[in-house]
Amino acid sequence: MLRITHLGQYWSAARREVRLLGCRDVSTGPDGRLDGAAVDLSDLVLLPGWRGELRRSSSFRSRPGALWTYAALPFPAVELVEQLEVRGLTVDEWAAAGIDAPPGARELSLALLDAPPDPDADHLVAPIMPRRAMAFGVTYRSSALERETEGRRGDYGYVYRAVKERSERPEIFVKGTSPEHFVGPGGRMALRRDLTNSEDMSGRRTPRAAAGCGIEPELAIAVHSSGRIWGYTLADDVSSNRLENETLLYLAQAKYFTGSLVLGPLILLSPEQDNPRLDIAARIFSARGELLFERATSSERISAPLSSLVRWVSSHLRLTPGEVISTGTDVVPDGRVKVLEEGMTVEIASPRIGVLRHGAAPLPEDADLNLDYSRLELEGEPGHGR
Repeated sequence: MLRITHLGQYWSAARREVRLLGCRDVSTGPDGRLDGAAVDLSDLVLLPGWRGELRRSSSFRSRPGALWTYAALPFPAVELVEQLEVRGLTVDEWAAAGIDAPPGARELSLALLDAPPDPDADHLVAPIMPRRAMAFGVTYRSSALERETEGRRGDYGYVYRAVKERSERPEIFVKGTSPEHFVGPGGRMALRRDLTNSEDMSGRRTPRAAAGCGIEPELAIAVHSSGRIWGYTLADDVSSNRLENETLLYLAQAKYFTGSLVLGPLILLSPEQDNPRLDIAARIFSARGELLFERATSSERISAPLSSLVRWVSSHLRLTPGEVISTGTDVVPDGRVKVLEEGMTVEIASPRIGVLRHGAAPLPEDADLNLDYSRLELEGEPGHGR
């Protein structure tokens, strides 16, 4: 009987597919790399198993638009959540009861998987790529105060007080609806190339600048379609504050684009519904490795129980199995790192989850920002797969 504490996904270079892994005894070594034992659980994901079935079909791969259809199908972690919901189980309950590992399940080394993305080498990918991801905003007092200073308006303080003092409506927005929006360990967040406007709100001329993007290190929750929280991971709610600060009508554009949500490295399985009280630290390094920014916080400073925030979402949206919701930031970089530059590296760490590292790069005009795992799977050599 296998007991796991964390769930994740990895790219198998030999099989040319994203696969499911379960972990136990997860720790972080002196170099910040993950350490611990992991087991390939992919053969537990048999219902519905659409990705494997279609990949084996040469007639499907040759059809026009096959990649778009294939990319819309669930990756293994979401497939597992769907399978468990059919059985009336939650992920945390399933893991706590112990798992019968698939026969011949492959033992994995987290230390070896914690490596840069490479289609020809095994590596961790985002631990879940949900059908949809959302995020809460201004759930920490410091975030409300910082945004008030930036925006010179009362919107942020109003929302913070609504949640903290009256248990009323939080800010929530969409972060991702397809794999291109999600970035895994070692990937690159997007730096927007589009320009700000040439006039301010008063009609005065202002220099145009690249919209760019900054980081918002956060704790993210993974939920069932019922709204029950089953796990926690680290997130970077990548945001273009320059767009958001011009006018709140640009908020959706500032939050939702290719490479706008970084997730990982693993999901901590937990039955905690209100707040896991996890420490979170963030660092930013220059392209030369110079430490430019460092700050730490704790999720216990979130202004409301997470379960109550989720109830606000589910009051007007049907949640999807494996939905991910980022919970707001208490870390708002300023100065040189307020808007990141190409080549900078970000580290977001929590002792019980691990270290999430990622880079930053402008959105390319005619290429992928990060590895396209759906395309890699479909173009894999015949015979690979489950």
